[in-house]
Amino acid sequence: MALSPLHTPLKGSRANARGSSGGADSRILTALFLGVAAGALASTVTEWARPAPSPAIGNFGTQAAGCPECPKCDGPEPIEASSGHPPAKLSKYAQLRDSEHASDGASSSRALSVGGVTNDRLMPGEWWTPKTAPAATGAEKGDETLKAILEEIAPDGEVLAAVSNKALINEKGDYGMLRTWLDGVQRSKVKNYLVICLDETVAGTMKKLGVPYWHRERKALADGDETNHGISAQKFHILREFLVLGYSVLLSDVDIVTLDNPFDHLYRDSDVEGLSDGYDERTAYGWNDGIDDPKMGWARYAQTMRVFAMNSGLFYLKPSDRTVQFMDGITARLERAKEWDQAVYNEEMFFPSHGDHVNPGVTTRVMEIDVFMNSKTLFVAARHDKKRMRNLKPAMVHVNYHPDKWERMKAIWAYFVDGKKKALDAFPDGSCKNAPDCR
Repeated sequence: MALSPLHTPLKGSRANARGSSGGADSRILTALFLGVAAGALASTVTEWARPAPSPAIGNFGTQAAGCPECPKCDGPEPIEASSGHPPAKLSKYAQLRDSEHASDGASSSRALSVGGVTNDRLMPGEWWTPKTAPAATGAEKGDETLKAILEEIAPDGEVLAAVSNKALINEKGDYGMLRTWLDGVQRSKVKNYLVICLDETVAGTMKKLGVPYWHRERKALADGDETNHGISAQKFHILREFLVLGYSVLLSDVDIVTLDNPFDHLYRDSDVEGLSDGYDERTAYGWNDGIDDPKMGWARYAQTMRVFAMNSGLFYLKPSDRTVQFMDGITARLERAKEWDQAVYNEEMFFPSHGDHVNPGVTTRVMEIDVFMNSKTLFVAARHDKKRMRNLKPAMVHVNYHPDKWERMKAIWAYFVDGKKKALDAFPDGSCKNAPDCR
């Protein structure tokens, strides 16, 4: 078959192809060699320029790499982290903790000995236990009476506590808001609870009832009233005593109805886990809000972040240097001036560090609004929604938005415990039927 010109072999074409292929192979080998050499050089330069790895900030028990068995190894000195800013003021415990190890020339990698057992220093973000807390390490003394009570009633290291005086229950112990609070706690089978008694009268009543209690006299604060606000202001310096002993504490005001064991509904992943004054998901969990300033022209709209205040009548604290500093900051302000304790509580928690102000750095979680309810959520948002009410099973309800506290507490009990489905109907949404005209 005759070949077309495209298929006709040319004279010398095989030799030319062979020569061309040889040249291409030579160039490929040269390129590969140069690439390998460049890679090796780059690797050497990178290793030479790479800084020695620094230990994680706060990893006080870290040993030198490659030497896991020996307590001391030759190697680079740890690199201290620096933010470029002056160090913040440390809380009382932090100063004692650091001076304890600096006094004998020990490095920050030294381990603590608690009860004869050596434990690594706590990493930032971790929490104390009764065996690692300041009272256990000798950094602070701690209240021996409270310690003995907690060892008996709170073997899991957490306790529900309420602060009360004689105004909230009669001497016989069968009448008053504290009586209703106790009924809810006991019905919910909470074993790890106690009442912090601010006077001998209520302490005697608790003793008579067989209720765990701790008698702690009032501290001299700017607000020394016997009102709810005056009593509420007392609790922050008292809670500090629980924290330095290494116990988590769920603080509950007395105007709260307990319907289920609250410890079954906590996340325990934050320093502070608390009730919100928000009455729906938006107000409780936060939203973006804008401010309009027309005179700014192009930049007239500015973004803000908003969330309703955390309620200072129901919150769970985990023991740490941060939460102790948090309690200390609130107490210091309430000693100096007659301020609303809830406002101070939120400002100390959320206002960022600036100037001389140092935020304690506590992490926060908002309790779920249908599990830990405030009275506006119940009386305004939920009770008019029949489907929501059918499925509603709150663990605690705080009557914080309404002045007729005890009457509403008894109505909440009647609705959720006694099954009286019209028990809430007699109460207005607000403090009166004609609000805001409540004359």
